[in-house]
Amino acid sequence: MKSRVFLLVIGMISMLSIGLFAVTVVTLGGWVSSPVEQQAMESVVKAFNQRYAGQIELKYQPIPGNYLVKLTSELSAGTAPDIFYLDSSYAQQFIRSGAVYPLDYFVKKYNFPVSDFATSLLQPFEYDGHIYGFPKDFSTLALFYNKDIFDKYNVPYPTNNWTWQDLLSAAEKLNHPQDGIYALSLSPNALDRVMPFIFQNGGEVVNSQMQPELNTPQAIQAIQFYFDLHNKYHVAIQPSDVGAGWNGDAFGRGKVAMIMEGPWAYSFLKETYPQINFGMTVMPMEKTRATMIYTVCYAMSRSTPDKDAAWKAMEFLLTDGMKIFTEKLGVIPTRFSIQKSENVFENPADKVFVEQVGYGHGWFIPTSNGNSSKLLDNINSELYNIWQNKVTVEQAVDYITQNWNNWASQQ
Repeated sequence: MKSRVFLLVIGMISMLSIGLFAVTVVTLGGWVSSPVEQQAMESVVKAFNQRYAGQIELKYQPIPGNYLVKLTSELSAGTAPDIFYLDSSYAQQFIRSGAVYPLDYFVKKYNFPVSDFATSLLQPFEYDGHIYGFPKDFSTLALFYNKDIFDKYNVPYPTNNWTWQDLLSAAEKLNHPQDGIYALSLSPNALDRVMPFIFQNGGEVVNSQMQPELNTPQAIQAIQFYFDLHNKYHVAIQPSDVGAGWNGDAFGRGKVAMIMEGPWAYSFLKETYPQINFGMTVMPMEKTRATMIYTVCYAMSRSTPDKDAAWKAMEFLLTDGMKIFTEKLGVIPTRFSIQKSENVFENPADKVFVEQVGYGHGWFIPTSNGNSSKLLDNINSELYNIWQNKVTVEQAVDYITQNWNNWASQQ
């Protein structure tokens, strides 16, 4: 009888212990851009779960379809992942809505090294003195050039000291429509591709009061130069003009001599067009150097039930997880300490992107409500009107400036 009682007690203690030490599940949501990216993230998750076995289980739950729409819906319904991706271009709308949990408490409690991230990378995820996310990787824009086309027309390769005039001069020598070769492929309706030129010319897009600065002489001159490459000098095309879906594809087909893209173009070209003999250098400059910074952060949902467990997962994603993810995917880590580690940059070309961070500008447009999607849609539409010669730069800028606040207020 005593043995039965003893076994019963032991069984109850065992069951109680299981309940007391149940594994906490933390979910991670994000989009999937390619099978390679999904595999890289799955490797990160596996490494975390091995380290925290019996304590925390990280479950990767990529969100298919329209990520922005579905994430918005899940956050409203309280069913969003505990940790999720936020792109710099729209992070502010989620931060200001109150859906994202500030991370300052954990930064202080665990002495997390904020200084290991470039200020320009953190800026899109900060609001009112608080940090709401840490970037997982980043990209800048660089100038890609087809060495064979440059050699064919006896044009010296671009250097890291190229100015706008150097770009134009080379483009005029490289442009041979009769041979099916064009100097440049540009994005005709994308503010983020015009912005580097505005910054390079000493201009701004928006001021500290969140009002447009596109009507300044510096900005107008930069916008004019960008579109003159197509409308006046006829040395630039858009990708669809050569049957391509984007600049990288036009370049890979050997139809254009130069494009301005990020690391995603490098991996695309190596995988899809390995025969292309190309080089890379920093963006051209005018009054100063400038490029764009594209980044995505890990953010924590305000409704996450176990925020300490979620932070442990996020901290891993930003340390050992970042090493695994960036090495497997070939993207650039955001932490200085990881950038300096020996095995991160197997490709020396990565240095072209990293060295531009110091003068890069984060890709986001601040608005009073944090929502810039309608604003950008309208601006990009007007930029395309310039490309099509339907309006002048001055007319487009006036129209954008007059309607800026109305568009910025729209959800």
